[in-house]
Amino acid sequence: MAYKIEAKRLKLILDDYEGAEVVCRLNISLGQMLELQEMGSDSSGIRAAYQRFGDDVLIGWSISDDQGPIPATGEGMLRLTSSLASTIMGAWGEQVASVPQSAVSA
Repeated sequence: MAYKIEAKRLKLILDDYEGAEVVCRLNISLGQMLELQEMGSDSSGIRAAYQRFGDDVLIGWSISDDQGPIPATGEGMLRLTSSLASTIMGAWGEQVASVPQSAVSA
């Protein structure tokens, strides 16, 4: 029997943004993660990284502005404040990069 990669979700609760809950894909491919890192490491690719994150990783969120709910998409990411967008990507990145305890042997 082959190992099947199951789709996993992550719900981020952002302490500094009361009421903001963000649901993301937790297990993206290594290729997707490396592309996001490469885009974000070059100042000309930062916009593309945020947009790609919104299109490929975001599933949903409880975020709105004066015009109403902001869609959980790449375009929606670009409507956020820079601090909120950075907080979301940073919190997600910490979870993706962490090694599950079940994978660690003593």
